[in-house]
Amino acid sequence: MNFGNHHFKFHQGHLWVSLLVGGMSPATAFAASGEKPNIIIILADDMGWSNPGCFGGVIETPNLDRLAATGVRFNQFYSAARCCPSRASLLTGLSPHESGVGHMTFKRTGNKPSVIAERLEFPYAYRGWLGENVPTLPEMLKTAGYSTYMTGKWHLGSSDPATWPKQRGFDRFYGFLEGTSDYFKPTDLQRDNRFVEPEGENYYTTDAFTDEAIAYLKEHEMNREEEPFFLYLAYNAPHFPMQAMPEDFQKYRGRFKKGWDVLREEIIARQKKMGLIPENTELAPRPGTSNRLGSKGGPVPAWDSLSPAQQDSMDAIMATYAGMVDRMDQNIGKLIAFLEKTGELNNTLIFFLSDNGAEAESPVFGDFRMEKLGQYGQGGKNYGRAWATFSNTPFREYKHFTHQGGIQSPLIVHWPAEIKADLQHGILNQYGFLPDIVETCLDVASATRPYAMNGQPVPVSDGRSLKGLLQGNGLPLHAQPICCEHEGNIMVRDGEWKLVRFFSDPWELYQVETDRSETNNRAAEHPEIVERLGKAYDEWAKRVGALPWGEAKNYSVYPSGKYNF
Repeated sequence: MNFGNHHFKFHQGHLWVSLLVGGMSPATAFAASGEKPNIIIILADDMGWSNPGCFGGVIETPNLDRLAATGVRFNQFYSAARCCPSRASLLTGLSPHESGVGHMTFKRTGNKPSVIAERLEFPYAYRGWLGENVPTLPEMLKTAGYSTYMTGKWHLGSSDPATWPKQRGFDRFYGFLEGTSDYFKPTDLQRDNRFVEPEGENYYTTDAFTDEAIAYLKEHEMNREEEPFFLYLAYNAPHFPMQAMPEDFQKYRGRFKKGWDVLREEIIARQKKMGLIPENTELAPRPGTSNRLGSKGGPVPAWDSLSPAQQDSMDAIMATYAGMVDRMDQNIGKLIAFLEKTGELNNTLIFFLSDNGAEAESPVFGDFRMEKLGQYGQGGKNYGRAWATFSNTPFREYKHFTHQGGIQSPLIVHWPAEIKADLQHGILNQYGFLPDIVETCLDVASATRPYAMNGQPVPVSDGRSLKGLLQGNGLPLHAQPICCEHEGNIMVRDGEWKLVRFFSDPWELYQVETDRSETNNRAAEHPEIVERLGKAYDEWAKRVGALPWGEAKNYSVYPSGKYNF
């Protein structure tokens, strides 16, 4: 089969079969403009919960702040702890395991037919691409009359064209397929199914993804105005490598010389004043030595213990990161301005969130060379565990893990036409997770999930629509426990309680409704709750195909021992 100038052979089991198999039929007529809302999901990559201004952060995010001011913020919303598992859940409404991405996707490099054939023999949950037997959100929305567009990072399958965005429900796609990309000179760039080169001077992915998205919407307005649209704008910012546009770097240079200790105290104070966290929330301590991710460094030191030269270096790397987030916000402003100009903003349901917490897959002080920061076409690699701790204020841990710092996401929902007026600029305390976003989209679009696909039954989602909350019903969202697992790191949330553990450690239990930073482990006091929630996890794991990590790591996409399992 020919896609552009590239020829591919579909492997058995991934041939595209029509979505309309059992339980779903095409919409009889396209929705007229305004009858159904447009839907936009904006996803940041590896951004910490406390980075945006409207979540207490120090980075200037006036456009996100505006969405929050006329929308709502969720202060207990969970991701799936890592990039592609979160994306799998966000685009299916199912667990990552039910979607085929129970661990990670694997890189195209080295993906010979023999490797793909081998992974086809693995348990479905760990094959490493978005499964052919689960419908995607754009596929489901298309049957309800939606045009569907995507720009940005895919990270749900790259070797087989059947797993690419155009073949999984998007009318148009511009972005890259892998898990990371250079911001200035991406080498994995595609438009639809054709590989392309970056265009124009001063190319920068954050700008390009927004410009392409707006171009799609302009084309939509001209040719498909009678249809509502779904846009998935998946920025790679601020995922490593740390590469900022020079002017954005200079804007923040010198702003972080107070250091992480003082700035974390200031952020938690703002978060309490905003009502984002309970007044009794404690600031998680600076972490000690951790080898859970093979960290090359020791504990995060006190800022005052650093030399002036070290402090200057740390300020520079955080200025790079802040510039990347700022640039993303600038581009969100461009998108908002377009929606205002076309009169679509009022009836467009916008979600903004991050795929996981801040990343700490590097030494404490990051991985970079000072002379390369702030230069167009250059930058650093990682910003380090010290600044990741700052980005996750006031929480513990990071991306990979199911403690709050790894999975709590700064969700903003904006929909002026439907969010109850007295809720706007408010904070919703009900906890939720990624499948809820998909169920909300299906609800407001009057779309349904099929009972079967490609001859296989489609799992029932654990998600619940947020529409009632947005209209002020004030009820709890989940009556049953919700679960998350990644690399043996596990979370069960049920009411005020959260059961959590690292892959190699005993269960911890937190009354997280009031102990948001997980500082008081209550497991020894409440063994009956530990037992009940542990059983709930076991039942969930059996249902979705989540294996104990001692077994599942045999299906890892990484070399044995990378993370000291």
